[in-house]
Amino acid sequence: MGVNRQTQTKQSILDAALYLFHLKGFHATSIRDIAGKAQVNTANIAYYFKNKQGLLEYCFISYFEEYVRVLDKNAADLEEKGAADCLLDMVYDILSFQRKNFLASSFIYGEVLLDSSLNREIFSTYLMKEKYFFQLILEYGIEQNEFENISVPMYILQLKGMLNAPIAHSQYAREVLHVFPQETYYTEKYAEQVSRFLQATLFCPFNHEKKQDNHQLLLL
Repeated sequence: MGVNRQTQTKQSILDAALYLFHLKGFHATSIRDIAGKAQVNTANIAYYFKNKQGLLEYCFISYFEEYVRVLDKNAADLEEKGAADCLLDMVYDILSFQRKNFLASSFIYGEVLLDSSLNREIFSTYLMKEKYFFQLILEYGIEQNEFENISVPMYILQLKGMLNAPIAHSQYAREVLHVFPQETYYTEKYAEQVSRFLQATLFCPFNHEKKQDNHQLLLL
């Protein structure tokens, strides 16, 4: 029971921190703000995370560790499923992960754009792992004649832009387009659009019709 209580307290602190970091920004949020939102004592934050910087680092690391597990799980099936199905499933799982962790995704991707020692560490570890998995699938697909002979770095850049768009442009999506990136319906519709882009720009012609017929399976 004690362990469950500790886990709940820690998660409450994380949820409160991410909400306030997203709402007010990291520097404008105090330890007292977080403690008040989480309904805990400031000593609890010191016990679990030492200080606000420690809490920030934990938010980053726990988020990206889970994200890399999503990529790894999909890449593990590459030879069995083939590059095209593997990439389609990975795209949907990434978009679903971002939706389920919407506040964390919004805050963290905004912070990653800033130049700091923590962010440089993130780039040199987790985002390099992300690049590895994308590159692995794309190069395998080219070798197996599933994919066109595209520039892998340039295609990764395009793919990243599409995957990050629901988070990077979430306010524009809500206030101008009146769509809501944190909703399951939006995620599924957006995944369909990304799937069509992949089919039109990446899949070899003889695979295109087959994947076009089956691409809805990634939503199941």
